[in-house]
Amino acid sequence: MPPKIIYITGFRQHAGKTVTCLGLVSLLGKIMKPEKIGYLKPVGQKISELPGGLSVENDAVIVNEFTNIINMDINISSPVQLASGFTKKFLSSKDPFHDSLNLQDNILSSIRALSRKEIIIAEGTGHPGVGGIVGLSNAKVANLMNAEIIFLSGGGIGKALDMLEVDLTYFLYMKSRVRGIIFNKLNPDKIPSIKQYITEDLLNKRFPSVGGSMKILGFLPQIDSLSNPSMRVILEELDNAEPIGNPLENAWSLPCDTIKIITLDSANFESSRYLTAGSLVIIAGSASNRIKKILDYNKQLIGDGSTLAGIILTCLESQEVNRAIITEIQKSGIPVITVPDDSAHTEGSIIKIFENTKLQAFDNLKYSKIQQLFEQHFDLEKFIDCFNIKI
Repeated sequence: MPPKIIYITGFRQHAGKTVTCLGLVSLLGKIMKPEKIGYLKPVGQKISELPGGLSVENDAVIVNEFTNIINMDINISSPVQLASGFTKKFLSSKDPFHDSLNLQDNILSSIRALSRKEIIIAEGTGHPGVGGIVGLSNAKVANLMNAEIIFLSGGGIGKALDMLEVDLTYFLYMKSRVRGIIFNKLNPDKIPSIKQYITEDLLNKRFPSVGGSMKILGFLPQIDSLSNPSMRVILEELDNAEPIGNPLENAWSLPCDTIKIITLDSANFESSRYLTAGSLVIIAGSASNRIKKILDYNKQLIGDGSTLAGIILTCLESQEVNRAIITEIQKSGIPVITVPDDSAHTEGSIIKIFENTKLQAFDNLKYSKIQQLFEQHFDLEKFIDCFNIKI
């Protein structure tokens, strides 16, 4: 019997597909033999180069790092890689139809390589139409794999239903088998109201599914720290950034809670009024007195069992950081990054990083929170019944 394939897709990029794969694989590992679970990222866009020249989709690396999938071959798990420039190359091809068939064959080859698995968790890419230009939209990939779909929706009531009107209509038009819905990243205070008004009965009347009725598998609250970047991520994403300290230390992997840009003069700046534990501070590198106040404030936080997330020193193209301050920073253990750009430009770059942060292979604390999130808010019994999982 071929493995059951469950395809995780969603309404947009950063809908929570990788988090869902991690949470689902973690739960499955408790009710079935881990060697019977497989993972596949059929179509990927974010590509990493591994030692030895192997290229692989980032999400496959993350799932391999954290889950208990036995003998996962990440090369098999990442059959189609739409790296930068791929679309232009495809559209310039003399026979794009043949090229599309070859890409489909790559996916089917990976499925055959995973044929001894009982269940494969497959992860979609971006919004429903991503990959459509090469004949591999999320709906077409689901159909190619003969997969059943779990769709990740955003929050709200009217907003969620409006988005589902477009997205689910597309999948149903393509005759894709959408069986499960997860409402993700919800305001915890609004979950009771959302549950009251968005019901399985409502969804199945509005969106009659192919292959059986849809089930709501979870109303998952927003966990801010899952979406927030660490200083290590910021270091990798910021242009011309340099660390003060060792980015491999644990402090560099803690999520940043809030962005605080400090422009007040030293006489009017009181750290305790503007900063809190978890703050990411942006300040000019030459502001020695204010930086000293920030470091002193962090000592108080450490005494209470917390800390600042990090400091970004700006304007280093035209200014320098006092050597004595650098020494104090090194002693403090706070992750600190220096950049040549001014504070306003840096803040804009940081905001973009906050909006587009994905889970990283070193985010061990985040993985623990993902496991807790799915243990508490995902309906495993309904999932087993909906997808006829044999345990």
